[in-house]
Amino acid sequence: MGFSPDGKQLASGSGDKTIKIWDVTTGKVLNTLKGHEISVYSVGFSPDGQQLASGSGDTTIKIWDVTTGKVLNTLKGHENSVKSVGFSPNGKKLASGSDDKTIKIWDVTTGKVLNTLCGI
Repeated sequence: MGFSPDGKQLASGSGDKTIKIWDVTTGKVLNTLKGHEISVYSVGFSPDGQQLASGSGDTTIKIWDVTTGKVLNTLKGHENSVKSVGFSPNGKKLASGSDDKTIKIWDVTTGKVLNTLCGI
């Protein structure tokens, strides 16, 4: 789970392969995002709250437009489940941690791997 930067929304990943965006005040689901093939283990909002990253057991990371619910990019490069995702403070990079014992640093715009940290 993860709060939006303004604290008004909460994103949750699920074993049903979806991500739900919740209104924290009303408790209502604002959007349900579908696109992963296996459970969603991690989610994280970008610093401006406009994008959401999700990591899944399908080994991919998806970058979503929070407003439209559309997938902006699918990042591929891990060899096992992605268990954590987090944006850099400026929102231009994304870090992902996987059961493949690597952390990857991604360029959010291009979807390219900038660096792989091994041995975790």
